[in-house]
Amino acid sequence: MSNQKKMSRRDFLKLATLAGGAGMLAACGVKETALPPTAVPTKAAATTAASAVEATAAPAKLSVAPGTKLTMKLRAAFMPQGNEILKAVILDWGAKNEIPVEVDIVSMNDLQTIAATAAETGAGPDIIEINQGSAHLFAEKLADVTDVCEDLAARYNGFYVSAEEACKVDGKWLSVPRFYAPHAISYRKDLFEQVGFSTAPATWEELYQAGKALMDAGLAPIAFPLGHAVGDGNDFCYSVLWSHGASDVAADGKTVTINSAETRAALEYMNKLFSVMPPDTLSYDDASNNRAFLAGAISATNNASTIWGAARNQGTKVKVGEEEKNLHELTDHFVYPSGPAGRVTYAEFMSSAILGYSPNLAAAKALLTFLNEREQYTPWANPNLSFVFPPLKGMKDDILMPWNTTAKLAPFKDYAETSHLPGFPSTNFRAGTEAYAKWLVVDMFANVCGGLKSVDEAIAETETQLKSIYG
Repeated sequence: MSNQKKMSRRDFLKLATLAGGAGMLAACGVKETALPPTAVPTKAAATTAASAVEATAAPAKLSVAPGTKLTMKLRAAFMPQGNEILKAVILDWGAKNEIPVEVDIVSMNDLQTIAATAAETGAGPDIIEINQGSAHLFAEKLADVTDVCEDLAARYNGFYVSAEEACKVDGKWLSVPRFYAPHAISYRKDLFEQVGFSTAPATWEELYQAGKALMDAGLAPIAFPLGHAVGDGNDFCYSVLWSHGASDVAADGKTVTINSAETRAALEYMNKLFSVMPPDTLSYDDASNNRAFLAGAISATNNASTIWGAARNQGTKVKVGEEEKNLHELTDHFVYPSGPAGRVTYAEFMSSAILGYSPNLAAAKALLTFLNEREQYTPWANPNLSFVFPPLKGMKDDILMPWNTTAKLAPFKDYAETSHLPGFPSTNFRAGTEAYAKWLVVDMFANVCGGLKSVDEAIAETETQLKSIYG
């Protein structure tokens, strides 16, 4: 995206219009296919979106010391126009306030290295997006942003519980909740219907039954990551664990509880599910299941809306009998299944941290406040097709949010209501984040499914590892 720094306000308005135009039409009952991603929006839609963006002009120029500037490292979303809109909004704010802003949009994995290096060396960007409960790991190195968070919470009906779990440390907000990358099950609706599942599986057992039916019919199998997939592997394994009533720690944040009947049930279920999955799921990273689904090799996996969005925007086709059909038209989503403990899901979560060494605290806080206001958030969230979900409760029902305009994205809408951070059900998210970073839960499942350890052996090993962290 080498042209981003040269994007004019006129170009930004065009992007914002493109982002909002499809949503506006869908909200009025027009089918999603009426305005494909590359279509030219109507004049009325363009006028409405342009007016909305014009109305979001930054407040009176900040009073800051001469020479103030900001540097940012942010997580890339999978939709290029969403990244472009985000960057344009930031640069526009900087121009209005006469504060140069240097913004880099990079991968989630790169961000973790950048954040760890900055925390260790005391040098680097003013603002870094961090994942999961990293605010707990870097707590001593981060600026207090309680004033920013309390202001936003007061105006937008508060933050979801898991956002507080991620960002609040000892009563202080140490990072500003930014977005969830919500997960659901992406699936080939046509293939599920072919084996008798006209409605999506509602329980884990029903998901297994669907997988078995697909395998018995010689159709593309279901596949869920059991490798070191930062988003997808953790998301699936923790969700299976928690929804079976198991956890790695008790509510006191100290007592390790992984050695339980509920954990055994979760592991036995996963081993059964693995019997109808391809063996290479043991080595899946975050891109593997996307590639396999887009190639027509698998029929279901857990993911953000990235698979459906990529298939739609790239015009991906798959063979169905003698015909080639559009994959996105055959693909749909359903919420994570329920287990004995109901539906409890893992939150794939990002927040914005201001490093304590930053000399530009006032400017950084002002920018983060601005970015998380509705007027700036919606034009960014809309083209990201549910990959970006607001952590502020007051925005979920906004008419232009993707899950409110596109039926196939509706299953993402209530993700935040059931999601938690590693360390749940305690508040010891520092230890929970460390356990997550060391892949303890994912590896426990993988060791059983891969035949490396029995259920009891895997639990015993994980219990020992967890005690060294929570103890």
